[in-house]
Amino acid sequence: MWMIIYFHIENYFFMRTYNFKKLEIKPQGTWISRLLKSEHAKKTVKYATAGAVIGYMLFFFSDAEGSGMYWSDEALSNVIMGLGFGIFLTNSPCARGKC
Repeated sequence: MWMIIYFHIENYFFMRTYNFKKLEIKPQGTWISRLLKSEHAKKTVKYATAGAVIGYMLFFFSDAEGSGMYWSDEALSNVIMGLGFGIFLTNSPCARGKC
């Protein structure tokens, strides 16, 4: 019995010496809002858009210049290819420094 009392008294005095800081937790929002606001997501969107524009420019200046067509299946494939290159450039392991 005296051991329990001694333990409680010792714990009381020992714990009083610590000064604990108050934990402040800020609301972070949903995972999708954090993802869309991240720098990596913004960089991915910029590079994908640039890739798609470059893909369309390649189609326009090579194939559509003489024919007067501004959109076709080939233009779509060039835009998708450029979009893929833009996404690959930002999400590849070497782009993240993990080569």
